[in-house]
Amino acid sequence: MDRRIVPLLALLSLQARAFNPAVDVALAVVPGGLRMVLPPGVHVKLGTFRVALAAGPGRLEAGPMPPAAGRDGAGDPVWRGTVVIPLHGQGLADPVGLTVTYQPCTGGPDGVCYLPQHRTVAARAADLERP
Repeated sequence: MDRRIVPLLALLSLQARAFNPAVDVALAVVPGGLRMVLPPGVHVKLGTFRVALAAGPGRLEAGPMPPAAGRDGAGDPVWRGTVVIPLHGQGLADPVGLTVTYQPCTGGPDGVCYLPQHRTVAARAADLERP
């Protein structure tokens, strides 16, 4: 199959069913960061992204933020595809809960920006501590 057609088919598949911004954006803590996987045809506005400790002792810092993958129709910088946001913690204790806030949008002429999403992601302190 022509490799140029695969992203188009994925976008059509996404449009064929309702995009669920709380489920279809995959979030996972990886050593040293948070991985966010956006389905084809979806982007996240950088200006709405936040990550913070949900509760517990310690401090959490995010950054430096990955560069934008481009701009949306409103001219806002956005991420697309897979993005890893560096996270660095100090004095954290297991279990660590992270509150992640993001605003996903679908592209194209019928694109929609959803309300900002607020999700809690579980992490291990060892994955976030600075070496």
